Amino acid sequence: MKFGKKSKLLIIPAMLASFGTITVAPITAQAWTDQTHMAIERAAGLSSYQNACAPDVSKTVSAINKLKKNDGQGHFFDASKPPTRKDVEEQLELIGMSRDDAPDGWILGGIINAVRKSKAWTEMGRFDDYNYAILGHYCGDLSMPLHMSVYDDFNRKHHLNVDQTLNRSDVKWDVDAVPLITKEMTVDDSVKFENEDQIIDYMLKIANESYDLAQVMRKENRELTHEEAIQRVNRSATFFRALMKYCGKKINNDEAVHYVTAAK
Repeated sequence: MKFGKKSKLLIIPAMLASFGTITVAPITAQAWTDQTHMAIERAAGLSSYQNACAPDVSKTVSAINKLKKNDGQGHFFDASKPPTRKDVEEQLELIGMSRDDAPDGWILGGIINAVRKSKAWTEMGRFDDYNYAILGHYCGDLSMPLHMSVYDDFNRKHHLNVDQTLNRSDVKWDVDAVPLITKEMTVDDSVKFENEDQIIDYMLKIANESYDLAQVMRKENRELTHEEAIQRVNRSATFFRALMKYCGKKINNDEAVHYVTAAK
């Protein structure tokens, strides 16, 4: 099955409760824009990619209604040093904690937790599209350099502009920007995981790339280039696609994406 050139946009709030109790935190930085998150999940092959921004929607729902639960801390890691396996282990214990209890975030633990829950739902034959919307969103945030870096003055100043690096202002509907982004993307279809250890190793590779790039941007006092942004979202899409295969989720091909069978 291939995606058509256009897809109707229907945003459905994700059922974040399935990922455990999650506690409120003030909304600060977001991450990639909705256009970019949808492009990542579509390039990876998720048919319901239009739900990609649901985790960000849920944070706003919590904020405007003063709810006590959201997954805000699951979108970033304020890393002051290169992320390690120890960070993953520690963050798995932080799932559901608020900004007060987990100020540095827990995206690394959040991804592994989401993989476990998504795989379980798929194997049980349950409706799992929302699970993968969440997992794909976290994979997208993982590649955003400023989501793997301390939230200092530099991060605050440049965060929104970096979020919008790939955003298209020449479309009427955000969903119409998605194929314009995916046509620039390359996904390595040869990546496969046999176990969770392999997943953690690959995740940390992406996390460290993001961390290193953030340090370069800070040192050079600059923002992300378009080419760098494409390289980052390629990483996220490749990772998410491999995770869906590991979990047994059916995946599709986007005719605009360049799929390769060896790392480029």
